[in-house]
Amino acid sequence: MKNKEIKINTKFGYFEVIPKPTEEELKAYYQEKYYQDAHGNYEKNYEGSEKSYFYNKVYQKNYIIHKLCNRKNDKSILDIGCGEGFTLNYYKQKGWNVTGIDFSSFGIKANNPQLLPYFKQGNIFEEINKLIENNKEFNVVWLDNVLEHVIDPQKLIQQCYFLTKRGGVFVVEVPNDYSDFQKALLNSKVINKKYWEAYPDHLSYFSYSSLQNLCESIGWKTGKIISDFPIEWFLSNEKSNYINNKVGKEAHKSRVFIENFLHNNQEQNMDNLIDFYESMAKIGQGRQIIGFFKKDEVQSIKNK
Repeated sequence: MKNKEIKINTKFGYFEVIPKPTEEELKAYYQEKYYQDAHGNYEKNYEGSEKSYFYNKVYQKNYIIHKLCNRKNDKSILDIGCGEGFTLNYYKQKGWNVTGIDFSSFGIKANNPQLLPYFKQGNIFEEINKLIENNKEFNVVWLDNVLEHVIDPQKLIQQCYFLTKRGGVFVVEVPNDYSDFQKALLNSKVINKKYWEAYPDHLSYFSYSSLQNLCESIGWKTGKIISDFPIEWFLSNEKSNYINNKVGKEAHKSRVFIENFLHNNQEQNMDNLIDFYESMAKIGQGRQIIGFFKKDEVQSIKNK
């Protein structure tokens, strides 16, 4: 697909690759990339501060889920694209019924092998269809950095709706791309390329409003939208510009340190930290966008 373009989706406002690869092309790509036992997307081991960072971010999301969910006693979660299994492990330790699916088992084998009995390996879209066909539902459906990879984001959001129990919560996280800050960096020549474009891995590029538009088109009710640490701020300084210089690991270490500090400093008053991340999302800052959407008890799905 040599003549691809990235254009805005006028219906929902996100950017997308045009034309999209076929289902067969994408399936072949991910089979080659993710069905290998060892590939470059996962670390075998993480140091303590990074594990704390992973679990602190899950804690924050769970804090929001607990406030939004109408079915607090129904402890079931589906993690689509569960990766190394840190989210599954967090909830399993809290006594939840957990299910994870992913293309590769390498990450979960290396970091949380005790969760393999609750893990399904294979094409995640085929596994989702099996769950729907078997009328499986979960109180929380978790979709972390998956939506940007799929050919039809609206269809996947709809499938997640079918898999969520009424009164449950859908958590979806995507990169914050084609943001005004990224454009400002490019226009000022602080960077010389659109580093956020990652074809064929990323086929869609979301913002606060476009993610909300897309989810609400299905029938989800917006509960809260937050962001995370604005690591791209480092790009405005020549010394910390990890696109032009090889300082990506150092930038990430700073993010981990600051995120852990903020979490530990506000753990007794988590609302303050959540409010901070929510405000950051509203002004378009943060590397990631995390949306929390509710399925009402009496709500029915909208037509596409």
